[in-house]
Amino acid sequence: MISVIIPALSDEPALIETLAALVEGVAEGVLRDCVVVSAHPSELFEQCADAAGCTLVVESGTRAALVQKGALLVRSDWSLVLTPGLVPSGDWRTGLTDWVSDRPSADEGAFIPFHAKRGLRAVLVAWAVNAKPSVTGRVDALHGFVASTSVLREGLSPRLTMTRIDARMMDRRVG
Repeated sequence: MISVIIPALSDEPALIETLAALVEGVAEGVLRDCVVVSAHPSELFEQCADAAGCTLVVESGTRAALVQKGALLVRSDWSLVLTPGLVPSGDWRTGLTDWVSDRPSADEGAFIPFHAKRGLRAVLVAWAVNAKPSVTGRVDALHGFVASTSVLREGLSPRLTMTRIDARMMDRRVG
């Protein structure tokens, strides 16, 4: 089973769509729990997280700090980190489960961007994320990622590897 961590830097209106997409994963037993970490959640934001069965944590800081705080609370060896507004679709549950089951141990700290595209763009994104993390300023290459929860708890920024799984990630972020 996999946990979900959603770091929200602001009151994200697109959180509802992300949470709605995760319901199937919970129903199928792929997802174990979900933690939403937000600096300033509104009442509506709190109601959405509660209705989806998520733990809501109020915490300030950078995106990395929010992810680390969420990792301290989740219960699985692996975590799916999604930005509010990123909506997995298609057969993302099977792809995610297959990828995690192929890992010998969550302690290896392997990461994958969710639905990395093939070709030159994927190579450039991999280089930017692996060799020059300051270039992107983020570890998820805009598509979310799967990580060893123990590595996230330590606040480490390990090397990402590009892996394609049969799933689409729709971007419903506002603005």
